[in-house]
Amino acid sequence: MGRKRTIVSGSVAVIVVFAAALGYHLVEGDVLPAGAPSPEPAELAPAGAPTEPAPTPETVKVASWNILNLGRETPVEQRAEIIAQFDIVALQEVESLEGLERLRAQVEAEAGTPWEMAVSEKVGEGNAAEYYAFVYRTDRVQEVDGPKGVYPEPSPADFSREPFFATFKAGDFDFTVATIHVTFGKASERTAEVTRLADVWEHIQGLDQAENDILLMGDFNRNKPTHSAFDALEDLGVSNLVVGTNVFTAYSTKPDKIGSNWYDNIWMDPQYTGHEYAGHNGVEYIHERYYQDADHPHLEVRKKVSDHCPVWAEFHTTKGDDD
Repeated sequence: MGRKRTIVSGSVAVIVVFAAALGYHLVEGDVLPAGAPSPEPAELAPAGAPTEPAPTPETVKVASWNILNLGRETPVEQRAEIIAQFDIVALQEVESLEGLERLRAQVEAEAGTPWEMAVSEKVGEGNAAEYYAFVYRTDRVQEVDGPKGVYPEPSPADFSREPFFATFKAGDFDFTVATIHVTFGKASERTAEVTRLADVWEHIQGLDQAENDILLMGDFNRNKPTHSAFDALEDLGVSNLVVGTNVFTAYSTKPDKIGSNWYDNIWMDPQYTGHEYAGHNGVEYIHERYYQDADHPHLEVRKKVSDHCPVWAEFHTTKGDDD
């Protein structure tokens, strides 16, 4: 990492290198009737590939999920089934360490393989306080020495919940993952927090002069990655992976529409991590998996599982470390 960064405009066409799109249900402001079939996936970029490949030992499937108020007594069976299909998952809205351990154990039982976790200290205050966690299957992912910790914000007002990051390795691919749950306060506060994530990115890069593979993921609480709040990240050459024309990641509270917002995503720098990116990403639409007999499956999912859907991306693990 011992180099000056090349500033790349968000409009540069490098995005097509990795834009393998998933598109479903909702464009911001549009309504899809509940119960309607999922549309066909959006057209893939020229460098794209089938959107949902079967995981193999040569790839690692990385995900992020706002798991909705995971408490001591929260039911974990369905959450565990969802997490077990990935290799490492960044979790937001963990409220209880006891509940998190119950979830980890249930994921381990579901997957039939050992799982471990890296957990932050509690971040935020009052009702906004929570833990972040990275849960991962140890036969494919290991935590390694490298940047780890809660972001030391210059001012206590910079973030409602400071981002958390840790470093992992899957095969030849070593990477630092940072996760964030942006405030759900005023629009101006949300925008300010997202804008400051460029400072978080540069801080993490500065901690290890040899590591450029950084993944930033979480619940950004800004609708669509094209929002101007992300301009500062894009000015660093960073781009979002989950793209498409009809994407949502949060469920609506209304019976007559399924999705409401596109808040969740995964960001990387294609100049460095494009070598490992496998060209596959997506959104796990939970309502297509559970409560199919209900009048409004998405409302049942909101109440019993989460109001957010996991987002994921897949990376090669056998191409060597190009840092």
